[in-house]
Amino acid sequence: MKNYFFRKVWNISAMLIIAGTFQLTAKIKVGVAETIITPANPVGVRMAGYDRGVNTSTGVHDDLYARSLVVEGEDGTSSAMITVAVVNMSEAVMDQIRTGVNKETGIPFKNVIVSSTHTHSGPVMGNLEDAYIKFFIGRTVQSAVNAWKSRVPGKIGAGSTEVFGMAMNDRRMEHGGVPPDPEAAVIKVENAQGKLLGVFFNYGCHPSALDLHNLQFTEDWPYFSIKGIKEKLPKGVVVGYFQSAQGDAKVGYQAELSAVGAFMQGIRSFEFAEKKGLILSEAVLKVLPEIRTSADLDVRVSYDKFQIPVRTTFPYTHEEALRWQEQAKKTLDEKEKLVIYYPKDLEGVERLKEAARELVAKGSIGKTIGPRTLDKYKVDYWLATQAVNQSKRIEALPANPAPFLMPMQAIRIGNTVFVTFPAEVFTEIGLTVKQKSPYENTFILGVAGGFNGYIATAAEYIEGGYAVNGSPYAPQAEQALIDASMELIKRVK
Repeated sequence: MKNYFFRKVWNISAMLIIAGTFQLTAKIKVGVAETIITPANPVGVRMAGYDRGVNTSTGVHDDLYARSLVVEGEDGTSSAMITVAVVNMSEAVMDQIRTGVNKETGIPFKNVIVSSTHTHSGPVMGNLEDAYIKFFIGRTVQSAVNAWKSRVPGKIGAGSTEVFGMAMNDRRMEHGGVPPDPEAAVIKVENAQGKLLGVFFNYGCHPSALDLHNLQFTEDWPYFSIKGIKEKLPKGVVVGYFQSAQGDAKVGYQAELSAVGAFMQGIRSFEFAEKKGLILSEAVLKVLPEIRTSADLDVRVSYDKFQIPVRTTFPYTHEEALRWQEQAKKTLDEKEKLVIYYPKDLEGVERLKEAARELVAKGSIGKTIGPRTLDKYKVDYWLATQAVNQSKRIEALPANPAPFLMPMQAIRIGNTVFVTFPAEVFTEIGLTVKQKSPYENTFILGVAGGFNGYIATAAEYIEGGYAVNGSPYAPQAEQALIDASMELIKRVK
């Protein structure tokens, strides 16, 4: 376990002696707040994260939130760090939030950071004209405004620990699934007298324990993490979760199987989400008392837009992909006739077991296939269809397509740095930025740039698969993102 401290660390005895006058000497002001962003009329609302077909929301398991941390330095430099429990948003929506916060607080547009948790059980995020988006923008802005209005002289500290058994690398499940970056960061926010105001934690993992069969709005496992932390803290403490680099980090399943709605016994449920969430709760609560806070901090923020190259090549031509799709569909149709029984719930699992016993008694067990075997053929057809769509799109691109222009930010508070990542970035890229940064305590704020799709390491393009084959970004995007991050970090010295 690592424990990081900001620039100036006060020892406990010194803090006790000057507690009565700390209000006068604190160099920063801090504020925290949260607002509910759950659709006001949730039943019948389309949900994001998966292709749920015609199915829409049936209600709310737990509310979705926008949570904000505002920091103002002694020289007036201020920043708002906002985390919202939605799958993602467009750059236009994100910019409206920044504009709104700037108008209400004076915090510069470029100093407002908006990161999505990436829950797969939130509402579809449409355009600026959609009623929910207008509501979402207003409530998210209000979260930051409330934090700004509540700011007081205060202190901040940061720490981190390693968490295993929570996130797993879904592209390496057959090789252990250990995530490349198990680090969880914790931000501790206090007023000048040492009263705890907020706790924010940062960890790279998809909030997608619930699959496409779930039709209730939920923050997913972060809900249980936040709930578990709040239960151990004084009433009124704001607790929030910031996503990190999470493109290839899931809670224990392969993305391809999730895409086809495969039944995964025991792991795509609220009970499983709770077990996963509490792993992180325990880790945060364990490191929290060890984190010292300081008021002697400066705040620096950098913002820019960087070119991320467009993908112009694909491992299959459109004709090859069409042949693959045709053969995969033919094979899937044949295999579906052989499956013994496909369960959709635990009751179905018992029916499967009974059907297998009956076949054994008849001596015909070898003439059928099981549901997990069928899933492999479903995945093959799904990947073939993805290849058809992607190959067609890429072959239609102009000769030299313009690169994506993605907004990115870095914020330094004392000697701790946070860098924003657009889209869904693989964990190894985030780890590289941490390792290359001159600041030992460097953390990533993921899904924070208004773009969709996966940004993978160049090495993963060799492996292919769902996330890579579906990516609109070139293999060179990895290095472009690393270079952009290092440039932003250099600017916040």
